[in-house]
Parts: sequence; C-alpha cells; structure tokens
Amino acid sequence: MLIKLNILKFMNKLVILTILFLLFSCHNSSDISFKNFDIVNLAESSYGDEFIVLDVRTNQERANGFLANSTHIDFYDEAFLDKLNLLDKTKPIYIYCMVGGRSSKAANKIVKAGFNEVYNLNGGFLKWSNNNLPIEIPEKINEVTTQQYNKSFLDSAINSNPNLLLYVSTKWCAPCKKMNPVIDSLSKKYIKELKVLKIDLDQNMFLNEVYDIQSIPLFVLYKNNQQVWLKNGIIAYGELATQL
Repeated sequence: MLIKLNILKFMNKLVILTILFLLFSCHNSSDISFKNFDIVNLAESSYGDEFIVLDVRTNQERANGFLANSTHIDFYDEAFLDKLNLLDKTKPIYIYCMVGGRSSKAANKIVKAGFNEVYNLNGGFLKWSNNNLPIEIPEKINEVTTQQYNKSFLDSAINSNPNLLLYVSTKWCAPCKKMNPVIDSLSKKYIKELKVLKIDLDQNMFLNEVYDIQSIPLFVLYKNNQQVWLKNGIIAYGELATQL
C-alpha cells in the first residue's frame, strides 16, 4: 500500500512537472522577439547606413508617400523572404506599414529569418503623416532598368566590351537608390572607357544563379572578358573609380 502511494505521488509530481515544462515552452515560443518603437521617435534619428527602415505596405500604398531612404518589400509579395534575405542581417531593422498590424507580422518573420535587432514601428505611416513629418513620393520607374535579359545577353555584353561594370539593383532597395546617382556620375565621367550595364534583379532572377547574390546592390567589373572585381553594398565613388 505504501509503495502504491509513493508511486502515485511520483506520478503526480511527474504530471505537474510535465505541465510546467509545456507551459514554459509555450510561453517562450510566443514571446515577442522584436521590440516596439513609436514611429514618431524615428524622426529624431538621422538614420542612414547605420540601420534599415523597411516599408512592408503594398505598391499602391507606397505610391501615396513613404519615409525617406526606406527599403520597400510588400508583405504580401510571394518573394518576401527571398528579398528579405538580400538585406544586411547585422544591421538593426525598423519595420512599418500603414498602422502597425502587418509590420508586427513581418517583424516575426524577420526575427525567424535571422536578423539580430528588429523593431516594429507602432502607429505606422498613418501616425507619421498625421504628425506632419516629411515624406517622399516615388519617382517614375525607369523603363531601361526593368528590362528582362538572359544569360546569353549578359555573355554577349561581357564579350563585346573590354571594360564592363555590371550594376545589379532593385526598385525597392534603399542602398540601391543611394548608389544610383554615384553610378550615373561614374558612367558619365568614364563614358569612353567604361560600359555600365544596369540590371534589375527582380526582372532578371537568373543573376542569382550566376553570382550567388547575397545582398544588393551588386557590382561586378569585367576587363577583357574576365571578372576582376565583385562587391556588394554601398560603395564610395572613389573606391569604384580605383577599380577601373
């Protein structure tokens, strides 16, 4: 009788410990792994290359205005995670939508994608604009940069130009927008010595297989049909010029 009683007590303790373990595990899995940040406070930060501001609204919403220097990836885009993985995961990332619902869902995905420091911007674009904070309106899309090419075209361009700089970017990439005027200035200065080929990655996904692209913008320099230099991210004009 005493043995049965001890076994019963042991089983009860085991059940209690199991329940506590499950509750603790569930609690950890549902913990918010990102931080909430009032979007208005972002106005006090002179943000630039130190962190990423990500707009997860639709193209139609963004057409009415957006935060300066923000990267745009539509939360409902089927390639959301693929595009996300092209961003620098070591930098803090601040996410906003119209109010804060989609951005919080996006923040969860971004945490799971391996970003180290993630912030959901409470209040979203609506609160930002209601506080009369500065916004930008998208420029007209340049038809040349959104053309579709193929591997044969790329090979032909490499073989027919002794000095070719391949510039791979997208319309939604904030670092790409910063580099666009640098590339334009470079191509004008070296118009006789250098051919600059701009290609939109979204329209030419075959480039992922060719270069195993990890982040954008991507710069690839060819001299006499040979690849001599490759680099990702924001680059100073001087560094680009020294490679030529």
